[in-house]
Amino acid sequence: MQILKLKLYQETACYKKPFAMKVAETYPLPPYSTVIGMLHKILQAKPGQYFPMNISIQGEYESIFNNYQNLRMYKGKDKVTAMPRNVHQLLNVNLIIHVEAEDETINKIYKNITNGIETFTLGRNEDLVRIDEIKILKEIENAEEVEIVRNCYIPDWMATGIKGINYRLNTTYEIVDDIRQWDKVNVKYVEKSTNEAIQQVKQDEDGDNIYFYSKEMPHI
Repeated sequence: MQILKLKLYQETACYKKPFAMKVAETYPLPPYSTVIGMLHKILQAKPGQYFPMNISIQGEYESIFNNYQNLRMYKGKDKVTAMPRNVHQLLNVNLIIHVEAEDETINKIYKNITNGIETFTLGRNEDLVRIDEIKILKEIENAEEVEIVRNCYIPDWMATGIKGINYRLNTTYEIVDDIRQWDKVNVKYVEKSTNEAIQQVKQDEDGDNIYFYSKEMPHI
C-alpha cells in the first residue's frame, strides 16, 4: 500500500452541489466522488471498474464569483427551453490531495500523469487542472496535536470537538435498478482561519496533515 501526493492548481472551478438547479452552488473543495472520478479517468478505468482508494482533500481559493450559464430544460417530449443560470465559481484554487491505494494503482496513476496521457479536469469538463507536483511518499508520521493550516474536509471519525460546516459527501456508488446508489461520509469543512487544532493525525514527509475519509482502506 502506497500514498501518492498531488498538488493541483485550477484557475477557476465549480464543484457543483447535488440538487442545486436554479443556482449552481459550489462546494468550497471538491467532494471525494469528484476526485475519485478524476483519478479513475487517469487510470483509464472501464465502465463499472473500480480501484479501491482512500482520499484526503485540503486546499485554498482566492475568492468566489458569479458567472452565467445557459441551462437547457426539456418540457414534454420534444420541447426544449433555455434560461440563464447563476453559477458560483472559485478563483485560483490550490489543492493538496493524498491518495492511498494498492501499489499497482498508485504506480499507474503516477505513470499516466507524468506521461501526460490527456488534459486533466476536476469538476466540470471545462475546469482544467494543472498538476504542480506529484510524488509517492516515503515517510508518514503520527502527530500528537497539530494546527490546521489549510481549509480541509475532516471526516467525523477524526473530527471530535472540531468546529466546522457539516457536509455529507458522496464517495463511491453502486448501480441498483439502473440508478446510482451513493455511499456517503459525514465530514466537517474546517477553515484555517478558525485556528483549530487536531489530535492524533498523520503527517507526510513535508509536514502536511492527512485526513483520509475512511479509517481503513476501502475495499470493493
